[in-house]
Amino acid sequence: MVDGEEKREFLRIDHEILLNLKVLKGEKLISREEAFSKNVSACGVLFKTKGENSIPALSSIVWVELDEKMLNVCAEIEEDLIVHKGGVFGRVVRIAEGNPGISYDIGVCFLRKGSMKEEEIQVLLDN
Repeated sequence: MVDGEEKREFLRIDHEILLNLKVLKGEKLISREEAFSKNVSACGVLFKTKGENSIPALSSIVWVELDEKMLNVCAEIEEDLIVHKGGVFGRVVRIAEGNPGISYDIGVCFLRKGSMKEEEIQVLLDN
């Protein structure tokens, strides 16, 4: 592999906006502190949080609201996404310190219906 070669399967689009982000705690979605998207692809989103208190746990389930245009693009490419109330569900797969002690980059992989049981999907949709 050549240095700098892209390893990702999908093209990422720079998309920097304030996000409405909620984390699944038990069977309830809980709002989080401010988060800003950095980029979005059909399979996930990378966002930035401020402070350690706003970091969702690795492997936690989150709901991320996307604007209509971005939601349509993602859903068109990946028809199997779990779309709900103007957003999409995903799992936190990466946490990296951005500016030391100030911000953190959080990578989320969107969840797909085909990889979950119907009961698990229904818990998400009941929120």
